[in-house]
Amino acid sequence: MNEKNIDEAFENYHKIRECISGLNEIFDINFLENNIYHQMGMDNLKNLHDSIIELLGHTYNPRVIRIKLREIEYDEKEAKKNFPFKLLT
Repeated sequence: MNEKNIDEAFENYHKIRECISGLNEIFDINFLENNIYHQMGMDNLKNLHDSIIELLGHTYNPRVIRIKLREIEYDEKEAKKNFPFKLLT
């Protein structure tokens, strides 16, 4: 396994994760939480995320995948702790 390849794969995963997060926010803004469209959208986003993780697991060592995912989650938590406000774009 090439370290550069897995880093590139996780750069793409991070971009996809940001897109999923953005779609999540759109569902939250446009639909009430108990609305069927909100629930269906959230289910589909979760399934999409889970499928991407599974695909990565078939391509790379599952242990490496878990480590990389923990690094991403840690970085996101640290960013929220250090700057808890949303950036305006």
